[in-house]
Amino acid sequence: MTKQVSSSISLRKVNLEKAVKELRDPIIFARRLLDFKPIRYQAALLKDPAKRIVARFSRQAGKTTTIAVRAIWFATVHPRTVTLIVAPSMRQSMIMMDRIQGFLMGMPKKIRRRIIAKMQRTVIWFRNGSQIVALPNSPHLLRGYTAHQVICDEAAFFRDDELVFYNVLYPMLATTDGQLIVSSTPWGKNTVFYKMNNNPEFSKHVVTANDVVKAGLIKRSFIEEMRKQLPAERFRREFLSEFIEDADAYFPQDLIVKCIVSDPLVATQDWNYYPFEYNASGQFTIGVDFGKKVDYSVIAVIDKLGEKLRLVHLHQFPLETAYASVIGYVKALSDRYKTVGKVLCDQTGVGEYIVEDMARANIPGVEGVTLTLPVKQEILGYLKQQMQNDVIQIPYDSDLIAEINVERFELMKGGQMQFSHPEGTHDDRLWALALAVWATRGVKPTRPLPTTRTF
Repeated sequence: MTKQVSSSISLRKVNLEKAVKELRDPIIFARRLLDFKPIRYQAALLKDPAKRIVARFSRQAGKTTTIAVRAIWFATVHPRTVTLIVAPSMRQSMIMMDRIQGFLMGMPKKIRRRIIAKMQRTVIWFRNGSQIVALPNSPHLLRGYTAHQVICDEAAFFRDDELVFYNVLYPMLATTDGQLIVSSTPWGKNTVFYKMNNNPEFSKHVVTANDVVKAGLIKRSFIEEMRKQLPAERFRREFLSEFIEDADAYFPQDLIVKCIVSDPLVATQDWNYYPFEYNASGQFTIGVDFGKKVDYSVIAVIDKLGEKLRLVHLHQFPLETAYASVIGYVKALSDRYKTVGKVLCDQTGVGEYIVEDMARANIPGVEGVTLTLPVKQEILGYLKQQMQNDVIQIPYDSDLIAEINVERFELMKGGQMQFSHPEGTHDDRLWALALAVWATRGVKPTRPLPTTRTF
């Protein structure tokens, strides 16, 4: 009897050791604990043992899911380690964190309780002493961590990327001999992400839309639809994972990235757009680009903070929204966001009555502008100049970034510029932003940049 019990205990110990050994394989871990069956290119990224990894995945390829699985596996099988999720904004970091927590909540409760000690919005504590922490791209917030694995998402859009990688992230990995995984949509060749893709010391994973179609995740018809709807450059970047810079783009890619900021003043929340309901105080200007059936109506709000012009609110209305609804929205904003100095509206094609209606609604400082070729050149030229002077601050907003970059220009014989955007694209967000920035001329700030956050 004693021999049988001893034999049973020994057998269970052997089985447990075997199970633990098997779970050190990320593929087995993903299938058994997370119910995730990786396809070929996902499995290659999961199993890559390299210390430096760079990934360019097509849209719909499952990049976020794959990296989320890898983060969970690493923290589980490597006790007392720290994994950092870093992205251009906290919201982008939380997309990855939400995917991680979704996998964990999908585990059987008994298994999850044996693995996870505590989950908060931005931090997960494992029972083995490991942590996964989500942070925005902010040197101020990143300094102080010692990490064993750093996962950088959308790294091509990091502001001050050389400072972040070479002065902050690499040093924090040096003491642990840690791993760096860097992924992004290709964007600009004047970036650290581009250099990493050409660095032989990095293990590279490039997945195109063709690979995704072969894997059965999306249909060929969807890819062809996207090919027709998107500008050729954007399609090649987002679906073919190519680095493309359009020579006719009025706003270069590296100039746009220069304007993307995260707020270093709050550890749990990066600066993002103010909500419509927020009772803000500041020195505001509003730009309104009216549209109806083909173009969208868009409202942009700039807050002048010291010498900086910060985009604090951006709202795009559905097509065919009545002008009265747009005017009502502006009125509500001007009531909530105290000290609105000027509201500048594009009255091209809609007439002066729009401005008259807004004035009758007691919206302060309303002015209309007709966007002739010389006026367009002056307004967009001023926006570009402020961007070059490091005055403009925008959050990481992929739709806004795409619309800024899509604007094309052509130099006419008379020396004037003609602006356009490819068929099937829009630049309404861009023009609302440009009008709001143009409206700040001569506006004195009521306060300097804040040293603390109040919301």
